[in-house]
Amino acid sequence: MDDPDRQDAIENSLPGGWSIDFFDSAPSSNDLALAALKEQGAHAQGRCFVVGEQTRGRGRLGRIWTSRPGDGLNLSAVLCPSKPRAVWPGLSFAVSLAVFQMLAEQIGQDGGNSPLSLKWPNDVLIAGGKIAGILLEAGERGVIAGCGINLKNPPGDTSQKHPAVALDSFMDTPEPPSADRLAFRLVQKLAECYEMWEEKGLSAVLGQWQTHCAMIGRKVAIQTPARLIEGRCEAIGEDGQLIIRDDSETQHFITTGDVEIMKGQA
Repeated sequence: MDDPDRQDAIENSLPGGWSIDFFDSAPSSNDLALAALKEQGAHAQGRCFVVGEQTRGRGRLGRIWTSRPGDGLNLSAVLCPSKPRAVWPGLSFAVSLAVFQMLAEQIGQDGGNSPLSLKWPNDVLIAGGKIAGILLEAGERGVIAGCGINLKNPPGDTSQKHPAVALDSFMDTPEPPSADRLAFRLVQKLAECYEMWEEKGLSAVLGQWQTHCAMIGRKVAIQTPARLIEGRCEAIGEDGQLIIRDDSETQHFITTGDVEIMKGQA
């Protein structure tokens, strides 16, 4: 039988070059990471910040990410890629894959019979509800990867296309693991996925990401900056673009937009 103390040490260890700073409260974990990047430049790579309560948390497209004390894991990591700045947006797939892998461990995903899935460009869903989102923010010398994961008491905004859900509803234990404990496991996964992206490129990440994608073959609606597009999702392109074919058989290659997976459509 495994030694529990040894197992705890493994789960609460970090890869070389990675660290975590914990804060009870802050405007946002991304703000702390951006400040570290500005101050230290490339030397800040691998620094991660976990905030128990975010007073001004934010998500994609200007949305507010609600964060009450103890209800979620709010983690931001400083990344200073060696790759050209033009390909940095592809990191969203590596980061969301890391979050997916960490959550899959927590709910005991068995591969073919799990409610957990990924939604383009960087959301994690459970049973069609949003459990986690990713926000990338680029600085002058690197990029901040922010992750928000609902652990319990999800926000009750029913106006969202994919309403929020929390981890505790999908676990057999009365309480989900603490945010601090999950932070160590998430950073371990993030380090692995970031290394894969750096060494093997986006194609290697997408090869895994697409196997968990909730959208392939499904009818979706995408609000782009220019217009609403509806159609069937065919694939994720080699550069991370969403490939959609509408009812007129026109193919669309979408790089930015807000996606809804249409209910009852297969």
